[in-house]
Amino acid sequence: MARPNMAESRAQNNMKSQSSKPSTSEPPYTATEKEWLKQHWGDEFHFLQAYGLNIYKEKDREEGRSIARAIILGEGVDQEDDDDDDAGSENSFLADLEADPMSHLADRFFDEAQLDWIKKHYRHSANFLLSYGFKPFDDEDCKQGVKVCRSLMAS
Repeated sequence: MARPNMAESRAQNNMKSQSSKPSTSEPPYTATEKEWLKQHWGDEFHFLQAYGLNIYKEKDREEGRSIARAIILGEGVDQEDDDDDDAGSENSFLADLEADPMSHLADRFFDEAQLDWIKKHYRHSANFLLSYGFKPFDDEDCKQGVKVCRSLMAS
């Protein structure tokens, strides 16, 4: 029996290790990016879910990192949210609409207190609804979302 020489053996091992590692064009999250995810979404899973991405698929995670970085660059990580500032609130509303035209589609179903709570925890009503499997463009789903919101706020 012929045994492969050392060079062939190393080449085969190198090929195996390269094929088992996913090629990532987006580097892992930085500590600042992880903190942003935690503050705005709770974790990467919820962020990916809101965008219809799967945490178990590396391509989806890569796309999620790209989306998160684009959002972070657009709003600036070091900016403080000032809910009392109407101009800032309007700018965030417009930025949400620009990033996702359906982001505030379901706002009409929620009262002001619910929208404030949703903004604090989910950023906008579409993220809230999508995170619970509801569609922001479906009136019945929106009504169910209001019930979920009420129960979450009460607990």
